[in-house]
Amino acid sequence: MYPTLLKLGIFEFHAYTVFMALAFLIGVLCAVNENYRLEKPYPVTPMGGIVIFFAALFGARAYHIVQYGELSKLYEAFYFWAGGLVFYGGLLGGFIGGVAYVRYKRVPVLPMGDIGLPYLALAHAVARLGCFLNSCCWGSVTEKAWGIAFPRHTLPYAQHLEDGLIARGAEHSLPVHPTQLYESAGLLCIFFILRWRFKGAHHTGEIMLMYPLLYGLLRFTVEAFRGDSVRSAFGMTASQQIALILFLGAAITWVVLKNTRWQGAGEAPRYAEQQ
Repeated sequence: MYPTLLKLGIFEFHAYTVFMALAFLIGVLCAVNENYRLEKPYPVTPMGGIVIFFAALFGARAYHIVQYGELSKLYEAFYFWAGGLVFYGGLLGGFIGGVAYVRYKRVPVLPMGDIGLPYLALAHAVARLGCFLNSCCWGSVTEKAWGIAFPRHTLPYAQHLEDGLIARGAEHSLPVHPTQLYESAGLLCIFFILRWRFKGAHHTGEIMLMYPLLYGLLRFTVEAFRGDSVRSAFGMTASQQIALILFLGAAITWVVLKNTRWQGAGEAPRYAEQQ
């Protein structure tokens, strides 16, 4: 693993930070470019991405503190450099930041969600590669041929040592499911599905709703192979429970909209070159 990608004197470029920054640039620039391709682009700029980014960081830190720390230290959610980021908190924080920005720009939320959500999936796929190199979010022990054994000084190694699964002085951890790569591959599939649907005829808000539907299903499945998460109610991890809520909520909303708002509604805005 390469938790530190590069050292230049006193400066260290950590894999998790580098891939998060790369994911941010890819997601924002691609979404803004997608908007500009519409016949009548919405008045949004990369500044919206910056707002979403910091709102997501705050949400991710706040969620981590609520779940693993003390509520009295919630102010530490502003300590972005301290680590401890949880995706679901980032998703909620980013959503709130995004809605606030587009409302400030007097832009409708649903069409912008349709434009941006595919690239959230793409950005998340890139960020998960940083998780893999950082050795966090690892999977349970497996005998499958594609299992990954992590070297010393990594989180899975420390966990296996604490659990007595390996002897002190072992060269590496036991092979585990590369759940980071599972999720990254699944997110790429979600990205292509959403892009395919976006390019075709669709109702406004449909793409935005497909994201929690598909990601909820993906995350629920991947969580079954996680080795770093505690099982709580009904043998599910906390993230698995949230994934189930996302999936069911999106599915119910889809059925409601299909039988109400989407009936007889026109198509969403199309590309300028398609007019």
